[in-house]
Amino acid sequence: MSYSQVHFSDMQSTFISNYMEMEEPVQEKEQQLNWCQRTFGPLKKGGIRMSIISLLAPCLGVGMLGLPYRAKEQGLLIELFLIALCGIISCISMHILSWSSGDLQCSSFSELIQMSLGNKMKRLFEILTICQCLLGITQIQISFQLFIYELFRYFEIVVDQRELAIIVQLIFIIPNLLISFQKTLYKLRYFSLIGVISVIYITFLTSFDYFVRGSYKDDIKIKLIDLDFNIFTTFAMTFFCYLCHLFVFPIRKELYNPTISRQSKIWIRQSFICYIVYSLICISGYLRFGDDTKFWIINNYHGDFFFIGKLGMACALFFAVPLNILACRQIIHDMLLSDEMEYQLKHKSLRIQAQDGKITFEVDSVDSFRSKIHIYSTLVLQFGSAILALILPDINRYITLIGGLLGTTIVCLIPVLIYLREYRDKLNYFIVILELMGVIFGWIGAVYGQF
Repeated sequence: MSYSQVHFSDMQSTFISNYMEMEEPVQEKEQQLNWCQRTFGPLKKGGIRMSIISLLAPCLGVGMLGLPYRAKEQGLLIELFLIALCGIISCISMHILSWSSGDLQCSSFSELIQMSLGNKMKRLFEILTICQCLLGITQIQISFQLFIYELFRYFEIVVDQRELAIIVQLIFIIPNLLISFQKTLYKLRYFSLIGVISVIYITFLTSFDYFVRGSYKDDIKIKLIDLDFNIFTTFAMTFFCYLCHLFVFPIRKELYNPTISRQSKIWIRQSFICYIVYSLICISGYLRFGDDTKFWIINNYHGDFFFIGKLGMACALFFAVPLNILACRQIIHDMLLSDEMEYQLKHKSLRIQAQDGKITFEVDSVDSFRSKIHIYSTLVLQFGSAILALILPDINRYITLIGGLLGTTIVCLIPVLIYLREYRDKLNYFIVILELMGVIFGWIGAVYGQF
């Protein structure tokens, strides 16, 4: 037996890939089924259906309820164009991540950035992502509180909104925390499904309400195009609806036979479903209420059926917290595990054994450290976002900053930099132009939205 010392940057990718394989194995290949069985069958681990549901869950949230209000500001045709444009850019970014991670054999977002763009960009990405996720989870917590408040108003129960927010956090934080400790999207699949079903129910109600009852008054005013400088802020808020790219690598990890074609089916179908849902909400909500459209379109509606919709949206927001914590926690894992491994290599406490042409690692201390990361990062994200939700009740202006500056940096700038670096010999300039346009529009919208 011999011992080898390998520099951290040379062996990190191999270690992470091998270590990730220690997770529970993917199920056996599913049997060939017909279209109906594939569409409405069980959510099997590693299947395309489960992956699409997991990717839809973070997209179909409160962000889409603000799209009719954006149509009120910029005009219906402009907002529909922005919904399509943001969906195309988002789908292209996910494809870039799939292509490059497959070619470079990377198992995480952080590892991909490190191998393609270097350690400094990796560290910048990790900081931006943690900030984005923490504020994003905080926004979900605040939205959940507001929906609970609306449910109380439905029963004509008078309660102070601030006191209710504190009570809601105290009651729901423990069950939410227990769910957040789950390690895989597969274990959260039914929570994702509840959220998706709730949003589809709301979409059906709003669409049915408009096509049956029409506008709520005769002299309603509708704007088709109202182009001004606010279009950049509208773009940033619309693009925020599509921010789900941190789920790309958890999905790739759990997907059975993760070929490019199978991954492409997931990204395209998810983007198409989002476009249909967003467009229906935007058209039916804005055409029904016009200039009286509220910031969240669902607050324009009343009645028992819409009460059920609000209750379902509250459940979707409740379960969205563990889903987003899972994606953010993966970034924290990669960052801290890399630092811990580098420390142990420097102090010779991590041994690499080479025997019979195979390299194995003694990772007892790293395994213990990984468990601690899982626990502590979950606690910090859960309680940190809950505290921020109580001290930052008006977070909408920060959401503009997230969707515009941090979101487009992570979703557009980093993928296009990877694309330019890894595929410089076979560039598609249409892809480059779209991604860079997303970056420019998002950054301008983020800055302009703060004034």
